[in-house]
Amino acid sequence: TEASAHRGFSAPRLQRTEVEVHGSGSASTMSREEEAARHSHGFSQGGAMDIDQTCPTDLKGRPFDLPVDSEHKACKIKILSFAKPHMRAFHLSWMSFFCSFVSTFAAAPLIPIIREDLDLTQSEVANAGIAAVTGTIMCRIALGTICDVVGPRYGVCLLLLGATPAVYGMALADGPISFILCRFFIGFALSCFVATQFWSSVMFNGKIVGTANATTGGWGNLGGGVTQFLMPAVYAGMLTYGPPFKAWRLSFFVPGSLHILVGTAVLFLSQDLPDGQYSEVIKSGQMAKANGLKVFVQGCKNYRTWCLVLTYGFCFGVELTMLNII
Repeated sequence: TEASAHRGFSAPRLQRTEVEVHGSGSASTMSREEEAARHSHGFSQGGAMDIDQTCPTDLKGRPFDLPVDSEHKACKIKILSFAKPHMRAFHLSWMSFFCSFVSTFAAAPLIPIIREDLDLTQSEVANAGIAAVTGTIMCRIALGTICDVVGPRYGVCLLLLGATPAVYGMALADGPISFILCRFFIGFALSCFVATQFWSSVMFNGKIVGTANATTGGWGNLGGGVTQFLMPAVYAGMLTYGPPFKAWRLSFFVPGSLHILVGTAVLFLSQDLPDGQYSEVIKSGQMAKANGLKVFVQGCKNYRTWCLVLTYGFCFGVELTMLNII
């Protein structure tokens, strides 16, 4: 007894453990049941351990492929991965923006042959270039509200699939008016930039969101350069199926098909947020439905918004001017 007193409660606890593990009857049975209960509730022998902390999942119980923070935003970018939801949103966002640049500026490298076919004047060509980038101005403001209210996935689909008829319509252009109108409506797709930045911002942690935004935006912008040699190459290939005035029209089936392919992939293969679609997360009570007008007004009242408007306006203005040069 004295020895036990000097040792405190160590000996009795060890003895009790030994009886429960090696003993027989109800004590042994209870030990097994308690152990099973502890494991079923996410406990280990070393103490309590919450399963959600070691293996976080979305609303449907699917584990994430990347390490995530408390908001389930990815803490790592795995470029070669296409896993849902983070990296799939990453790749589909830049692909959609890339497609919009390809189609919007697809006409620029083919202007010499288009101008001859449609008998365009220099001013009409210039007006078409202006129209291509004018439509995106107000459309970008509207898309911001769409992303806040229904999510980036529907915003991207609306732009890509909605602009597809205009891309295909280039093949039917028969004069300056139809040509300018087609370029105007195709330019709406450039608003994919808004959804691209919104999407990566809700998918990636603050420590890497800058890298995610820069990469998706940069790869998307690359479409404006790629189209400068892609469309002439497509046109050269189409010459095997018809004369020049037919070949340039057939060439627009390539960017039009890209719109359908990527837009459909975004609609059916991705999700708005790490935890699920916008409607699912709102229904679960984890997020309140946004008031688009209220968000817009709050943004306009923030002076930082106008600082970004000026800086982005200057740099993007130069970019659009250079991409429209014949």
